[in-house]
Amino acid sequence: MGFFKKKLDLDNTEIDYDIDYASLEAKANRFTVVCLIITYFIMGVMWILNLLGIFIVRKSLMNYGFFLLSVVMLILVAVCNLAGYDKPWLKYIILTFAVLMTTVLSIALTYHMIIACVLPLIYAIQYSDKKLLFYTYALSVVGIFASVMGGYYLGLCDANMVLLTTSTLDEYVDAAGIAHFGPVNDNPWVTLPLFYVFPRCIILLALIPVLLHVSNGMAKRELKGLYLQRMSEIDDMTQLYNKNKYLSMIKDYYPTIDMVGVIFWDVNGLKETNDTLGHVMGDKLIAAIADSIRGFTNDKCKAYRVGGDEFIMICEDENELKMNEIVNEWNKIIAENNKESEIPLSAAVGYAAGKGEDIGAIIKRADDRMYANKIAGKKNRK
Repeated sequence: MGFFKKKLDLDNTEIDYDIDYASLEAKANRFTVVCLIITYFIMGVMWILNLLGIFIVRKSLMNYGFFLLSVVMLILVAVCNLAGYDKPWLKYIILTFAVLMTTVLSIALTYHMIIACVLPLIYAIQYSDKKLLFYTYALSVVGIFASVMGGYYLGLCDANMVLLTTSTLDEYVDAAGIAHFGPVNDNPWVTLPLFYVFPRCIILLALIPVLLHVSNGMAKRELKGLYLQRMSEIDDMTQLYNKNKYLSMIKDYYPTIDMVGVIFWDVNGLKETNDTLGHVMGDKLIAAIADSIRGFTNDKCKAYRVGGDEFIMICEDENELKMNEIVNEWNKIIAENNKESEIPLSAAVGYAAGKGEDIGAIIKRADDRMYANKIAGKKNRK
């Protein structure tokens, strides 16, 4: 999944933080598909009611409509499950199918489904993407045209589309209660787009500013929530995850992973730096070590500050060989940084790997090796 920098204006202050957009889009994708599945089941209930004679629609029309809806729904679910919900292009596929489903329903149930053309736009605002919203609107215009023409020739059809009139029923019924209708619309391919498709598209277009406003508000609340959550998990000084996040992960998450690798760091010389150069330089020492560790973090490798001068990085699906490679690379970076550092950068390091269910034992083994490395380092410095 991709992480991107995002500026969020909270209380007139712009704050930079990382946000996992792929995760948010996957969540929106799943929600939209669930809504479409619910729509499908509602159509199924209507189909059953129609078979029982409670919902009055021509049975062949309902049968064809429900069959097409079933095919569309099966294809959509198959595509989502095969591709994975976090694919960046999947939202376009899902919203395309949402418009297609709405069009099928509107052809089959014309005047019952007039409000349904709004649903794809409502689904689209979850993504806070103007381009996607207008893409959905453009598809909806095509869907409205198809539903009006399909409803006229295949569906239930509004009576005034057939007669092309705005007159009330009273004007067609004589004193005996017998209806006498006027001539049938003789040019539907011109009149229907002009009098039905165009007005509905204009009304739908009028919703766009409101939907954009709602979308922006939703996005801001979502981002603010993510920011506050992230801040509760982040150590202010180092911008690595804090001990609370570490304890939560080793309790609930890492035991579920097949293999994990752990690296334990303990900063050398912090007390001496604080005593001789002051706590400001001590903080710089901690921050510099944290910066050197952060370069190795990614989706699978997370680093935590678990004490004043102690750091742990835990990597998913890695072995001791990989941990050793990271430590060797880290040592090279520290040696390079020491050429220009105001203070000597050094830390004792230990690493271990094993099954996620043994995360506690793995951390202890890495801690023991780190402590042995620290003792050996002190002896070498004497």
